[in-house]
Amino acid sequence: MSALAAIAALMNAAHASPWARFEGELLVISSTKYFQTDLSTDDPASSAFESLDSDTHLEFGLTEDITIGGKVIYGTSWLTNSAGSFSDSGFSEVEGFVQYQFTRDIRQAASVKLTAGKPAIFQSGARPTLGGSGADLELGALYGRNILFEPVKIFAAGEIGLRKRIGDAADVVRSQGTFGVEPDKHWVFLFETFSVTSLKNENDGGDDYDIVKIQPSVIYRFNRRWAIQAGMTEDIETRNVSPGRTYFLGLWSAF
Repeated sequence: MSALAAIAALMNAAHASPWARFEGELLVISSTKYFQTDLSTDDPASSAFESLDSDTHLEFGLTEDITIGGKVIYGTSWLTNSAGSFSDSGFSEVEGFVQYQFTRDIRQAASVKLTAGKPAIFQSGARPTLGGSGADLELGALYGRNILFEPVKIFAAGEIGLRKRIGDAADVVRSQGTFGVEPDKHWVFLFETFSVTSLKNENDGGDDYDIVKIQPSVIYRFNRRWAIQAGMTEDIETRNVSPGRTYFLGLWSAF
């Protein structure tokens, strides 16, 4: 694998990568995620909310510049309150996207992405601000840059998008930032940030929330086709939603 190909494959490890997949290449990321939050501060009648999710993310290189893909999340949630403990299971998110890479060289890449999705419904009884009764449509811009090649590889990438929520929920601006260090061909260390900022244009009873997350993780690559990732996501600032923490373990495979 050339240096450029290796870096592009690494950058695509992040879900907000401006680097397109190579034509005919399929990437599958299968993750298990456990989330927990304390609800008692916002609702004295409730004490805890937990969820265990299976997240499958797919990307396919349709051409050298066009990548298509999507994700499906299926999970089970548990809500504990003064009335007892309740659980629910179902698809919490289904999403598809098409991404066009309009510039790329060994140092940098830039893309635009159109995403359509269906947000969570089955968890709405436990975390209503993360639920949704309509559909989502988002237009985003992505940029990435390889900062250093030697003695270690260092890269950064970012994405910003405007998400139109077709329903009662407020539209949001979403952003993601990724900073990565690759000391050798096997290990990658990532630090990512995520934010959702409401435009506060919800209808009566619609979702309106802000959230900022940080996510450190480590990746071990067995070879160019198989890798594992482990990490955690921490909600560091929220509005209208209880902060929580997620632990995750993922398996990547490229074909």
